[in-house]
Amino acid sequence: MEMECLRTQATVSAMHDGEHVTDENAEAARAHIAECGPCRSFEADLDRLADLSGPAAPDGLVDRVMVAVAAIAAERVADEQVSAVAEMPAILKEEPASPRFTWFTERTRLGVYGAMAVAASVLVLVAMLSLRGPGTPPATESSTATNSAGSADLTFSGKTATAPVTAAPAPTPAPASAPDYVTFKERVYAPSALLADSTVATPSLGTVSTAFASAASPSQVPAYRSPVADGSIVIKGPDGARVYVPVFRMFNSTKYQMVAGNAVDRFGTWPELPSRFPAPSSPNGSPTFTAAGSDALGVRIYTARDVPQAQGFAIAPGTPGTDPAGSNPNWTWWEPLQMP
Repeated sequence: MEMECLRTQATVSAMHDGEHVTDENAEAARAHIAECGPCRSFEADLDRLADLSGPAAPDGLVDRVMVAVAAIAAERVADEQVSAVAEMPAILKEEPASPRFTWFTERTRLGVYGAMAVAASVLVLVAMLSLRGPGTPPATESSTATNSAGSADLTFSGKTATAPVTAAPAPTPAPASAPDYVTFKERVYAPSALLADSTVATPSLGTVSTAFASAASPSQVPAYRSPVADGSIVIKGPDGARVYVPVFRMFNSTKYQMVAGNAVDRFGTWPELPSRFPAPSSPNGSPTFTAAGSDALGVRIYTARDVPQAQGFAIAPGTPGTDPAGSNPNWTWWEPLQMP
């Protein structure tokens, strides 16, 4: 190839890549191309490459990745609920291995790890596709299909690569009754560990109206500040002084606690919306709420008119059992966590 052809093709390549080329060099390249067949073919090949679309992520990839991310975030939120208490073994009593209030079963944990593995493997395939050079023949066919074995076929350049696809963990069916909730100043708490030394729970914060799990009438029970600075409280019940942790979710790196508008005065009572919000008449939250993004778990949040999103939001009923709302059949309201 002549030196003039090399210079011309280098100039044309630079022009196609959006690099700066002087008017003089561009004019010389066009003049040469008008007289040189191989250089005209070279420019035509560049035009065809420019018309090709880049590699696209397989159908469903984003959904599978978001399922994995949401599951991981859910587990981290659940672990954070009890981690602070677990760091103070000296003042906590030993209890049976099965906690009274659990967010995740072992089966759900296995589903989380399976989703993580799927997300990682699919992302590696997408990265390999993205690294294809401009000289590599374009994908002749790109499609995603699920075969009987539950795997995704990724077809490109006449070859098929198979990536395993693990279904997301099925939502836990809504329980017949709510968890062992109590409310203090309208904010919802759930039971955690017993204190070995109740004297560390001080000072008194007020009272909680609850019958615990009994059928008796609710009574006013003292509530104390927890020795763990995580927003929890201590309530002295039939089984001793127990830590109650705030029921919360994460949004924009901030904890939002569930706020109840009804009297959750015995175990098994579902929290409801505060009375200032009329119950929505439509599944999309209207006319009370408007969809406005998602929280750290990928659950859609809804804002209320005249209430800034940072000051509170609603969650629709029927979330999975692993969600902090715990399959609540009612709409719930969440506000920034406050230390009691």
